[in-house]
Amino acid sequence: MVRATQLLHPQREPVATRPAATVLLLRDTPQGFEVLMTRRSEKASFAPGAFVFPGGVVDAGETPPQAAVRETLEELSLRITQDSLHVLARWITDRDLPRRFDVTFFVARMPEGQEPVADEAEQFEPVWVRPADALARHEAGSFFMIFPTIRTLQRLAKYANVQEVLAACPGEPLWTSCPRAGLVGGADTRYMEHEMPFGELALVSPDGQLVHHLDWRADQAVPLLKNVTRITAPNPGVMTGPGTNSYLVGDPNTGYVAIDPGPNDPAHIERLWRTAGGDIRLILCTHSHADHSPGARPLQQLCATKPPVLGLASKPTARPASEFTPDREIADGEEVFVEGGGVRHTLRAVHTPGHAANHTCFVLVEDALLFSGDHILNGSTTVVDPPDGDMSAYIESLDKLRRACDERGIEFILPAHGYVLGFAPLAIAHLKSHRLAREAKVIAAMRAKPAGSMDDWVQIAYDDVPPRMWPVAQRSLLAHVQRIEALGLLG
Repeated sequence: MVRATQLLHPQREPVATRPAATVLLLRDTPQGFEVLMTRRSEKASFAPGAFVFPGGVVDAGETPPQAAVRETLEELSLRITQDSLHVLARWITDRDLPRRFDVTFFVARMPEGQEPVADEAEQFEPVWVRPADALARHEAGSFFMIFPTIRTLQRLAKYANVQEVLAACPGEPLWTSCPRAGLVGGADTRYMEHEMPFGELALVSPDGQLVHHLDWRADQAVPLLKNVTRITAPNPGVMTGPGTNSYLVGDPNTGYVAIDPGPNDPAHIERLWRTAGGDIRLILCTHSHADHSPGARPLQQLCATKPPVLGLASKPTARPASEFTPDREIADGEEVFVEGGGVRHTLRAVHTPGHAANHTCFVLVEDALLFSGDHILNGSTTVVDPPDGDMSAYIESLDKLRRACDERGIEFILPAHGYVLGFAPLAIAHLKSHRLAREAKVIAAMRAKPAGSMDDWVQIAYDDVPPRMWPVAQRSLLAHVQRIEALGLLG
């Protein structure tokens, strides 16, 4: 768990939630199913003027299903029964908002022979609308909806009819979400737990204050904690995403450790040096690829104390552009630290071959953070490129990192590309599952075309990837093929 002393912002207790319930009434049409929505009063204290589903607060002594039935009657003069309700989702209002609710979303088929009549006090203009049409009208600015409504309709839009929706509801919420808010281009933007910025917002502002800017900028440092700052190199691209993340760990009293100085970009290297006030005491490289380690020596030369460069030397299998020799190799499990003012920041090395033969991740021990280099990314899966990359080693290293997360209570992963990831153990489990699922597709491709080439297999195994990315995908495909053949997985 992150030390409270390292949080950037004073914490405050979010407003308590009130239980509430809402109902999505559905009906089939020849053009696809529709959902009943109404417009809230412009004077409403919550979401004024928004198009919503009928519902409201759960009164004392009520259950959510009872509240859903009562509110539907009061607001729309519709009589539904509790046994017609299917639990769809649970939405908990964002932590930064002044009024908060814990809302059960139900779905039900519209009873035959009834017509909605709005109460003209809280709800107005009942309208039947297909989810996709509601979303399009909202995007055009003519049908205002709030975040949970939008996200719910986005998920419903994939179903063909009412029965598909009802059949998909297992009796408990399909999802539970308490979104988090950040600033993009200065505008309030919200994210669910599975979306890429969510983990970063949880790290920077665990109580949900709307304070963190999510814009990717290479011209300024981004504080994540008092002792962790990210500086992104100006090298965005297909393989690097928004750019390579360099990190500074430490504070003015302890001095700083630089992790992954990045490419040899003078402006980026100087920005790292200036952000640290020139007081960099160690330089760590997760691996030797050209967007990670070349900046190490120029950064070292900028520093008056010439801090040592630590990592693992590149292996003979590395490509020429990825050759790297540290001042000293760091051992698996070795801890290095900076300290001062009664505070210590300790980084523990975890050897993780797979993406590269000399890949190492680092755990910030006191705050239970994992700096994952390229082994784990946010928004994409890393390339495993033989001969320096090895798929079996990669999967084994994922297992090693999962154990480290469990043992040390690691919740957040700070990757070399993309935002901070939250739910670290689940993120690793998902990544491993994705890799094994891809392996199954590779096996199927090899069986379908036993005399096929890599060009043949990539079209089958990576049919969910744009063809323009197949040349890159073939690198990992080869790693999968080598693992499949070595383990005899074809049978």
